[in-house]
Amino acid sequence: MITTSRLHTILYWFILLQCCIISISVAAASVLLVFTLVIMLILVVQHRKWPFHRTPLDVAFLAYIAIEFVTAFLSVEPLEALKNTKRLLLIVIVYAVATTFTTRERIIVAMRCIAVVIGFLSLVEIFFYYQNGGGRLHLFQHYMTTGGLKMIVGLLLVPFFLSSGIAKNDRGLFFSSFVAIILALVLTNTRSAWLGFLVGVIAISALQYRKMLFVLAGLILVFFLVAPEQQIDRAKSIVDLSHPNNIGRVKMWTTGLEMWKDKPMFGFGDIDLYASYSRYRTPDIDEPAGHLHNTFIHLLVTLGTVGFAIVAFLFYKILQMEYDTFKRHQHDDIARSMSLGALAVFTGFLMNGMFEWNFGDHEIMVFIWLTVGLSLAVNNFSSTQST
Repeated sequence: MITTSRLHTILYWFILLQCCIISISVAAASVLLVFTLVIMLILVVQHRKWPFHRTPLDVAFLAYIAIEFVTAFLSVEPLEALKNTKRLLLIVIVYAVATTFTTRERIIVAMRCIAVVIGFLSLVEIFFYYQNGGGRLHLFQHYMTTGGLKMIVGLLLVPFFLSSGIAKNDRGLFFSSFVAIILALVLTNTRSAWLGFLVGVIAISALQYRKMLFVLAGLILVFFLVAPEQQIDRAKSIVDLSHPNNIGRVKMWTTGLEMWKDKPMFGFGDIDLYASYSRYRTPDIDEPAGHLHNTFIHLLVTLGTVGFAIVAFLFYKILQMEYDTFKRHQHDDIARSMSLGALAVFTGFLMNGMFEWNFGDHEIMVFIWLTVGLSLAVNNFSSTQST
């Protein structure tokens, strides 16, 4: 029989490989997720009980799982809604990470791997971007997903290269990868990911590194001075309410609210909204879509008011847990950097979600649940471990 310690090590590497490979292949990452589930089932059988750490998020997760099934049975397309409950399987990443990423060494090794892989892939994407004559950077997946992933990893790295308590070589590695990742983020032209990154950096600055606000202001100024016209135009369009893209999004959100009014309590179910949305849209202005480019409005439409309230409660509990973890570990450089990075990521994710259905994006949620699990994991550090 394989020991629990060995199974935890295998679980650690399956999760880490999943995060490293998902930018290239969702299929391969999904296979690794299946392996992760198998290992977790083996642990359950060996222990004859739930062998993973209890968390402050348990009740919120259970409520979210319940409302997914309730709204599926009440959905206009029950079979499709039930099929989409597979997204719930990703939640196991939180518990697997919280249980297995519980040493400083494992956290640093994971950060090194993620930084090297995502940094290298960013360089490859940048190379092909210029080889193909520009446009929007999206070599491995859709540019919005690419932008969201770069935002997440970029924010995760910031506290690690800013912390004087992190080894110098690691700080250099994290910063080098960060530069490549952020350049790739800019080239995706994904405005929602840009805003998410800015909000995440502001959170880091407000909580720990106040001078970063001046650096951020300087970088924004440099951007508008030297960036290509395409990127500058995209940035300016964020505040241009007359921009066609912005008009379309506002109309889409308005249409979504009209749909919610028809099924206010439990919504349409967790389904692709294309068919239902098409009956409400205004063809001359409103683009047809399977989602509503806004996580919160999409949740209102698919899960109704009840489901929206439950997910909002889950988001609140995650933010509360990550903030409490950050405050608890002020004197531990690795734990503080990890929890601060996770908090910045989730803050950026929420801003990104104001303009995108990122809660329904498989690749994005793998990383979000990873960071939530990492914030929980640092609470399980042994006080006798060396930094």
